[in-house]
Parts: sequence; structure tokens; C-alpha cells
Amino acid sequence: MANVQLPYGVHDLDPQVIVHPNDPNLIRCYVRGCQQFVRRPTRHSDGELCPDHGIYCHHSRFGSTYSYRDASRNIIASPDVFANSIVGHPFKYESHRLGAENSEDALSWNVFRSLQEAGLLANVAKLMIGEEHRQEPDLYLWGIQVNDDSFEPWDLLIAAREQFESNLPVKRPLTEPDIALHLPGEYLLLIEAKFTSPNPCYTPGKRKDLRSLTLRELLDIYWDSSLQLLDYGKACSAPCIHYQLWRNTVFAEWMSARDNSTTRPYHVNLVRRCHESQSALEFTKLVRPQCRDKFRRAEWEGMALAIQDNPAARRSGVIEYIDEKTAGLTKAFEFTPER
Repeated sequence: MANVQLPYGVHDLDPQVIVHPNDPNLIRCYVRGCQQFVRRPTRHSDGELCPDHGIYCHHSRFGSTYSYRDASRNIIASPDVFANSIVGHPFKYESHRLGAENSEDALSWNVFRSLQEAGLLANVAKLMIGEEHRQEPDLYLWGIQVNDDSFEPWDLLIAAREQFESNLPVKRPLTEPDIALHLPGEYLLLIEAKFTSPNPCYTPGKRKDLRSLTLRELLDIYWDSSLQLLDYGKACSAPCIHYQLWRNTVFAEWMSARDNSTTRPYHVNLVRRCHESQSALEFTKLVRPQCRDKFRRAEWEGMALAIQDNPAARRSGVIEYIDEKTAGLTKAFEFTPER
């Protein structure tokens, strides 16, 4: 393996939370063997940093986790590039959680930037969409092109936002595909990545909050007559719609058509093993039968298994990273590589 410093993993962390007997807001640092007690972050306080390990120890009724003050410590692939070109990028929505143990964005960068550096993006694309192309696709994370020369916003995504989101009824974040693999003229794959959060949905009725849409608004906004992948009529009578999956499928089809008439659209929901099977099944029912291969559910573990024997993947550190990765202080993935 390359000289990669991994974030704290399953062998570094103690999942048993020790609360100070005299102060419930003092938590013993989660790194094994550490004797430091630090004040946990709350809504009203940033908490105290462990002076030995550089982490904040979060603890509440929702669970326990940690975060780094220095987000680059959570990064295994091109940490300097990440810190200088991604953190604070004006096109990236919410970069303040990139140091968190449970950050989907940090996970996405670590895995897909490592795969890009290892020359394995075409292998992963084949696994997800079934198309074999020797040429490496372009990589976009959160709509930002990722290569060694440019971190520019994706023009196709900007065009799709102008098409569908130029007049939203509420102030809300614009559609931001977590990951995209694009081989111009061949395929355009948008990936909705999930780690510890579920696929959220809208149900008929009023808005959930000030930034949400109603289900009816979702369907009215994210649709035009040229789209063929999704069954609009069936969606109108659906009891719920997983709105991130809907928006990304619409964007994938519209963007691929704008790219080239030969470009095939795909949308993949990338999740942990045994997670989000039901939501993916429910959403698949809204995909027209002749287009079912254009939406798929894939697993982080399956991707890791497919590349675990590749020497470049081993050298990058991504296999060990997935094996050691934690969520809520415990092992995140049902994956143990062959030694």
C-alpha cells in the first residue's frame, strides 16, 4: 500500500462510550487507550478538541461519532488538492462537514478520487452499468470536474439546473449529483451515494419544511415531454417518491440528450449492503419497463470486492480504507478483503 494515512478506523476506535461520572457533557476520547476527557459539542457549544488526537467527540441520543478539526485528516486521496480545490469551492454545497466520520462527501472523494488515480473508473463504470469501454470516463464530484488541471463546474449540470431549477417556489439547494462518470458520446452516469442516511421521500400533502417541495411540485418542476425513462402518470398516483432519485434520473436523461444523441443515461443508487433495498425497489416501479436497466442499486461492498485484487487499487489504499471505515464508531461495511 502507498504511504497513505487512513482516518481512525475499527482498530483505532473504542465504540464503548465513557461519560465522566461527574459531568455528562464530558466524554472520554474515542481513540483506544486515550485518557483525555473532552466536552462534547452541542447546539450551543463547539465542544473541546482532544489535544492528542485532533477530534471532537459527539454524543447524543442519536448516537456517537467523531469529527476532525482538520478536514484533510479525513482524506486519503490527494489531501492537498482536496483542501485547496474542493473545500470552500463556490459550486460545492456544504463543505463544513467534510471532517466528519459519517461524511458521505469525504467517503465519495476518498473512493472515487482513489479509483481515478488508480485508472479504475472504467472498471467501476462497467460494474455499475454493464458497458465495457477501455477509455477512462471524466469524473465529477458534486458537479465539479475532478482532474489534475481543472476543478471547473460541469456545464451540462449548469444547463440542467437552468432548465429545471431557474424558478423554484422555495429557496433550496439545487440538484447536486454526488458522483458522475461521463464518457462523452457513450454514457452519462449519475450516482446518488448514501452512507448513513436513507433515500428521503415526499408523500402527498403539504411541504415538510420551508425548503422542501410538495410531491406535486416535484413532478411539475422536474419533467418535460421529451423524457422517457420515468413513468410520469404512474408517479402522479404514487404514495411516495424518493425525490433525490427522481431528480437525478431526470437530470441524467436530460443531460445525456444534450451531450449527444448517442450518449446513454444511467442513474445508480450507491448504498451499503442490506441498506435501501426497499426504497430502490419502490423507485424502480416508476421506471418504464423498457428502461429498467437505466436505474440500478449498487453496493459499496460489491465495488470493493470487484477491485480488491487489482494491484493499483491496493497501492492506493482504498481497499484498506473501505475495510477499516467506521460509521458511528463501528465497522461501516460488510467487507473484509482477501489478504
